Amino acid sequence: MPTTIAPASERPSGAAIASSTDSRLEIAATRARQTEKPPAPFRDVLAGGVSLLMSGAEVATHVVAGPVMAAAVHDARVGAVSSVSGSPAGFASAIVGAPFEGVGSGTAGLLPVGGGAGALGTPTSVQSLMQDGQSSNMQMLALQQQIQEESQRFTTVSNVMRAKYDTAKAAVSNIRA
Repeated sequence: MPTTIAPASERPSGAAIASSTDSRLEIAATRARQTEKPPAPFRDVLAGGVSLLMSGAEVATHVVAGPVMAAAVHDARVGAVSSVSGSPAGFASAIVGAPFEGVGSGTAGLLPVGGGAGALGTPTSVQSLMQDGQSSNMQMLALQQQIQEESQRFTTVSNVMRAKYDTAKAAVSNIRA
């Protein structure tokens, strides 16, 4: 025996019925929007939130793991913000936040999403962003060179100590024999 669900309230007497069966679907006329239109699109708000969250992770990583890991988190932040905002990766960092400035910089140079005085699109700001990126790359290369030199020194000292140990062990073995 089929089960029928009765309506919670009866329809007004003048309702049109599309067929002879009991139709419970009524289409109302379009109404005007009851809430204000948001000042910023949701995509921009979401991109700003992602940028703020990743900036905090970037600062924390800089404190705990150092500038190399913070640079990796910065790259991840730029990629995440660009994918959320739908803009190219290079332009997203210019819109959402400035490059990482270091510990104690607050929100790491975060600008309001879509905000600013409109000067972000000017050629001088693009050139300054490119110069900042170039100086950041030069600092990264210098840091990599320092790490490589440190590794070479460590390897050299380790090899010398190993040779000294092997020589001493061989001398002791020869005396016992």
